[in-house]
Amino acid sequence: MSILKPDLEHKVAAFIDQAEYPCVGAKTALNKGKITVKQYDNFRCDMNDTDILTDIYDFIHRFELEKDMYSSLVLTFEQPEILSEVVFDKLLWRKLQQLHDIDTCMHDWDNQVDENPHSPNFSFSLGGKAFFIIGLHPGAKRKSRRFERPALVFNLHEQFELLREQGKFEDLRDHIRQQDEAFCGSKNTLLQNHGEQSEAYQYSGKQQPKRWQCPFHASQN
Repeated sequence: MSILKPDLEHKVAAFIDQAEYPCVGAKTALNKGKITVKQYDNFRCDMNDTDILTDIYDFIHRFELEKDMYSSLVLTFEQPEILSEVVFDKLLWRKLQQLHDIDTCMHDWDNQVDENPHSPNFSFSLGGKAFFIIGLHPGAKRKSRRFERPALVFNLHEQFELLREQGKFEDLRDHIRQQDEAFCGSKNTLLQNHGEQSEAYQYSGKQQPKRWQCPFHASQN
C-alpha cells in the first residue's frame, strides 16, 4: 500500500530544486506540478508489487502527452540501512523482474521498443508503455542520484520521442550532460547516445562491467 508521508513530496521537490541540479526536464516537471510521488515499504519487500503496478497503471491512464509533457512518477521506499551501489543494482532489477512477471499476464511489451535488455532499442515496459527508469539512493556515488531513500523514477518514453520529433532532444540531452558533469564534478561515463547502447546500463547508476549480463529476462508469452 502506498502511504505518502507528509514531508516526502517536499523532500523530492527540494532534491530536484537544488540550484545546480542537472536535469532540466525534472525541474520543468516540478515547476508544472507534474511530479507524482508514491511511498512504499521496504525496497526488499515483494508484498508491495501489486500496489506499485496499480499506481503505475493509474499514471499511464491519466497521462496525456500534449497536456502532461515533462511528467514523472517517483516511487520511494523505506530503507532500513544504507545500500551500496552493488546491492541497490541487484534490488532494482529484482523489483523490475517481479513487476514484469505480474504485468506480463495482463499487458504486452510496448512494440516500439525491444524487450532484450542488451538491445540498443531496449526500454522497460509496464502496462504496455515504455519507460526510462532512473534509480536514486543514499549510497549513489554521483551526487545527482543521491537521494535520502531508495527511489525509482519512471519517465514515459513517448515524451522523449516527441522531443526528437520537435528537434529538441539532442540539445536538451547535451545540456543535461554538461550540467551533470559540473554538479557531480566528473563526466558521467554511463551516458551513451540513443541507439548506441542499451539504456538498461543507466537505470541503477552503477558502473557495469564491459561484459555485464543484465539479470532481467522478459517472459515469453
